[in-house]
Amino acid sequence: MTAPTLQALPETRCPLCGGANQCEPAQTGRLDVECWCTTAAISPAALALVPADKINKACLCPRCAAGVNAD
Repeated sequence: MTAPTLQALPETRCPLCGGANQCEPAQTGRLDVECWCTTAAISPAALALVPADKINKACLCPRCAAGVNAD
């Protein structure tokens, strides 16, 4: 029996602004590619605005992650 293959969730939209989140794993459906957010500073204020149903399921876009839209 083989282990199930994990796939990235196809959430390609930012949960805050609805724009493209530029998440490479979501776009490719693969977890063996790195997302831009793994090396970016993410605004705590922006994270606090993520809807509960999108936490750990959708990446923020770079603009929202920087806190530009978190006002």
